[in-house]
Amino acid sequence: MIAAIEEVSDDDFGIWLENWPAVEAFLAVHTQWRVCTLPDGKAYWSGLDYAGVAAGLTGAGIETSPALWRDLRVMEAAARNALNGIVETD
Repeated sequence: MIAAIEEVSDDDFGIWLENWPAVEAFLAVHTQWRVCTLPDGKAYWSGLDYAGVAAGLTGAGIETSPALWRDLRVMEAAARNALNGIVETD
């Protein structure tokens, strides 16, 4: 996958090459969400199911490190907010 990524120009994607391991890990487990239903019937995305994430990363052959785990958690938080319609501002 990295070889294919290196052929892509910076203009094609807004992801820095050093962030690809985290993106690849997130994409490997992006279906492992815990979702609950609120009283109004709407779904609330609470976060990734970490047991499912561990299994997904292992199955994909992705070795985890503390740095990769931190990056994955950052992506989880951003995705959770987007899925729940929370707009982040600086």
